[in-house]
Amino acid sequence: MNAAAWIAPALLVIVLLGSARVWQQQRRNPARSTRRTAALLVLQIGAAGLLYATLLPPPVHITAQRLTVLTGHADTAGRAATADASVIALPEARPHRGSAFAPDLATALRQHPGTLQLQLVGDGLSARDRDLALPAQVTLLAAAAPRGWIALQPPPITVPGAVFSVRARAQGVADASAELLDPAGIVVDRAPLGSDGSSVLQGVARASGRSEFSLRLVDAAKHVVDTVPVPVQTGDAPAVQVLVVAGAPTPELKYLRRWATDTGLALQAQASAGAGVSLGDAPVALTPARLAATDVLILDERSIAALGPAQRSAVQQALRNGLGVLVRSSGPVGDGARQTLRGWGLDIGGSNQSMALRLPADPDDALLQARRGPQRAATPSTAYIDDADNASHNAALPTLEQFALRTGDATALLRDAGGAPVGGWRDVGRGRLALLPVTDSYRLVLAGRDDRHAELWSGVLATVARPLPAAPSLRMDTATAWAGERIALCALDDRATVRDPEGATVALRVDPATGHDRCAGYWPQQPGWHHLQQGKMLQAFYVFDPARAQPLHRQQVREATARRLSTAGSGGSETTHPLPGPRWPWLLGLVLVAGLLWWLERRRVPAVAG
Repeated sequence: MNAAAWIAPALLVIVLLGSARVWQQQRRNPARSTRRTAALLVLQIGAAGLLYATLLPPPVHITAQRLTVLTGHADTAGRAATADASVIALPEARPHRGSAFAPDLATALRQHPGTLQLQLVGDGLSARDRDLALPAQVTLLAAAAPRGWIALQPPPITVPGAVFSVRARAQGVADASAELLDPAGIVVDRAPLGSDGSSVLQGVARASGRSEFSLRLVDAAKHVVDTVPVPVQTGDAPAVQVLVVAGAPTPELKYLRRWATDTGLALQAQASAGAGVSLGDAPVALTPARLAATDVLILDERSIAALGPAQRSAVQQALRNGLGVLVRSSGPVGDGARQTLRGWGLDIGGSNQSMALRLPADPDDALLQARRGPQRAATPSTAYIDDADNASHNAALPTLEQFALRTGDATALLRDAGGAPVGGWRDVGRGRLALLPVTDSYRLVLAGRDDRHAELWSGVLATVARPLPAAPSLRMDTATAWAGERIALCALDDRATVRDPEGATVALRVDPATGHDRCAGYWPQQPGWHHLQQGKMLQAFYVFDPARAQPLHRQQVREATARRLSTAGSGGSETTHPLPGPRWPWLLGLVLVAGLLWWLERRRVPAVAG
């Protein structure tokens, strides 16, 4: 409701009541001067008018002003158009001759009423000023583009031993390369930048917990241009339930079991030895209940051919419900097995011809050792054992054997040294069905390359396995949290608290205006890992330091400013602008009139003698 719509009627009612009181006093005391009564009535009307003008001063028309605001790195933006304009420097800008300081844009606009044209110089508006209502006309004189990392996608929460990927993009550096460093400062991966400045590097998550890798940008002369932290969360996951049904015992099955045991997988395997004899663990029936409790079912061409109709149907239904099925070929795949796989959803083509398989080459020795991590010490350790261990882990990769089988339009499961696909997988319902036509991956272990054997099977099972229940993810209103800038945390309960890296705990207050989103504002002051506690659930999020990632922070400020200015309204070309006039003259008149009213009201009038 407009203030004038209720202030004026209220004052009118007060004047009428006051006038009625004065007339009543005049009737009770006829000796009172009529001029005194008239003065009281006039002064009451005048006081009401002055109070109205004090609360709502009459507008004055002033000439529309132009305001130039200097933001971060404004000194690299060239010469701003400052003619007939005031120049204000925000805290992010360096001191500039002829400019005045303002703590924020809101203060600058209050100090310069009537501003219709606003020119921003530099990177743009920080998070502090983006929610402000902007003038009608806003232009941006952008600073020079940042040089370094301008986009970063940290890996999601991973599990111990898994390989994670870090995606980033840089600009302003020719012939640059990217390096990923572990928390100890050792380079674990290195790659040149793509044509668009993008890069994808890989690392290995070790123990459970939270760590900080680093992504380094190196120019052609091997000088470090920029470094940004890469937060990595590693959490324990329930053991993957693997069931192996083999048509015959093979070395492949033996070393697969050994790897699964070392990795912590819950593997149960059985192999047929003929004449109804099974080797390995206790026989398992492929019932719907057993398949529902399994994450990965590994079969070979013989065990598929031996499945009965009820078992094939049970596997097909479990596959659609989320089970991962991997078929490894230890020999030629017959028509019966191909027909079964086709019925499940994977079309097998190609021949049973044996082919050589060369895996992608290792990175250089330093990167290989860094990704592998510290070797387990032999017991007892001797110089001969250490030399043999080092020679084994630096051995060349053996040539493996594969069948020339193709999987149609499926996604490649592996790729060889030349980039050609090896095997394939595809989604079937909520599960995945895959073919691995490699017969002798165990030779990697025999050659001393158990690390590549583990990498091969870890990647295959991670691709095929039943998806684990998604862990509750933290909901924030921004992809990157920065120290000193407000963020909104959502999906909170009434007892939510945040603990910063120094151990200080802050209770969060849910904003009722956010409704079912249940969001609360939080201002992190320290960079590093912060922990959100809700009951027994603890969630961690990383807060970046703008000083340690300046190009990344600058780029996000520039992009956020561009989005904000795209939603600002286009202004007109008025040369004058109405603003509320000064209040002090009306307030001074109100005090004088009120004082005179008080004096007349308190002045004694002699009573008439009876």
